[in-house]
Amino acid sequence: VLPVASRLVGSYGESLDFGNTSRGIRLETRPGAQVVTPFDGKIVFAGPFRNYGQILIIEHRGGYHTLLAGLARIDASIGQWVLAGEPIGAMNPRQGAKPTLYVELRRNGRPINPLPWIAAGKQKVRG
Repeated sequence: VLPVASRLVGSYGESLDFGNTSRGIRLETRPGAQVVTPFDGKIVFAGPFRNYGQILIIEHRGGYHTLLAGLARIDASIGQWVLAGEPIGAMNPRQGAKPTLYVELRRNGRPINPLPWIAAGKQKVRG
């Protein structure tokens, strides 16, 4: 499940500033867009983190974790079990803004490209 109605503006593995590469994807959304969980799982972190805004980290079976960063509002709490497609937050509601959601998928602590998994709805990642 795609976590938000959006368009892709940043790809996994693309070159970033200072010689780094992106470990996730960036999705530009409409202001106030609802964010949903892409896979079943348990919320293990919810709140502000550095300059990333509000972030959620969702733990899935099989050693997978999803990180969602850039939310304006979080509607889930640590320890909560969430199902794929369940609303968990919202993007910046300010008109004229171009809110961007950062999505990272990790397996056993290592980043992997989330697009094929989200597009296919891989059952291996489901809770």
